[in-house]
Amino acid sequence: MRWIWRLLKGTLALALLVAIVLPTTIWIADPSVLRNLVFGQPLDEPTRVYLSQPQARVMGARQVTDIPTAAPTTLAAQPLAAAEALASKTSSVALLVWHRGALRYEKYWPPFDATTRTNPNSMHKTVLALAIGAAVTDGVIPSLDSRASRWLTEWQGDARRDVTVEDLLRMQSGIELPRFGTWKATRLLLGSDLPGAVLSLGYSRAPGTYFEYNNASSQLLLMLLERATGQRYADYLASRLWQPLGAAEAGLWMDREGGTPRGFCCLFASARDWLRVGLLLEADGRVGERQLVASEWVVAMKTPSPTNPNFGMHLWLGSPAQKERKYNDYSVKAFHSERFLADDIYYIDGFGGQRVYVVPSRDLIVVRTGVSRLDWDDAPLINLIIHAADEGASS
Repeated sequence: MRWIWRLLKGTLALALLVAIVLPTTIWIADPSVLRNLVFGQPLDEPTRVYLSQPQARVMGARQVTDIPTAAPTTLAAQPLAAAEALASKTSSVALLVWHRGALRYEKYWPPFDATTRTNPNSMHKTVLALAIGAAVTDGVIPSLDSRASRWLTEWQGDARRDVTVEDLLRMQSGIELPRFGTWKATRLLLGSDLPGAVLSLGYSRAPGTYFEYNNASSQLLLMLLERATGQRYADYLASRLWQPLGAAEAGLWMDREGGTPRGFCCLFASARDWLRVGLLLEADGRVGERQLVASEWVVAMKTPSPTNPNFGMHLWLGSPAQKERKYNDYSVKAFHSERFLADDIYYIDGFGGQRVYVVPSRDLIVVRTGVSRLDWDDAPLINLIIHAADEGASS
């Protein structure tokens, strides 16, 4: 019995040592990582965006524009009710349905409402791609074929110099993927020096040869955009896209005060403003009489990548159908229990079920925000609403 007692004491001492040494080591390396781990926003509380600090303000329009609304007369009641029940079961914050030129269904689960901002996780990536498109439209970035090293000058002396803007947008850059759970990934997700975290990443494959969904690619694009425009990202996004969309003020999670926003996540906005982004995509970059982003750019965003037919430029495509959608060789997969009922569907994807689905053939856009779920199934919710639209059209 004495040896068992010694073993227990030794195990306890080791556990205590780890409990003291590991947090101390992290604190010394980067205090922000430990603060964000302990006090940051949990994935199961998507509305507590105030916990993600510091933030930069994305100024909204002086007068937020009205979104046309109408009664849900174009949507069949039974499948729409089933969609609402499913959204409720999956702990949603908001569910919006745009159909035939108007917002015809808008549901918020108490205590949330139309002003509630949530963490969209990776949905920010699509907005970033639109901002890059605006810079290309303006000629600030010459083309998709432009080498990223023109602005990321730290790359000019090694193999990364050949990576193009398009390679980063299509997640085929070949830049090292920080694996979840490693210090490199933790530093990128939670650290206080995003430029240092991504510029220190090496090179694993030739660009344009392999699809690998990588947060670093989006972060590099944000840095490239700031250097190309000479503006802070929050200011450029506000003046070039957010305010012309008629959107309300949003927030960006920064790595530190006066630092860099996270380009791969954390654009804190309302469900209505995510609907505006979906409408911009459906209209190929146009808002009213104004072409915010060249239509050719938005079409390119919706065009399948050579390395992944289900991915465009920071935008996911519903065809060809598949049961599992792989992000990379290390991340969790996304699931599709059934085929989408529309072959032309594309969508803005945020981890765990943050979604903006666009179905051009039905003039249908669906926004869902809420708790992030590892078991999120992409097909049932949107298929119920497509069914509601189809049945409503035939009645």
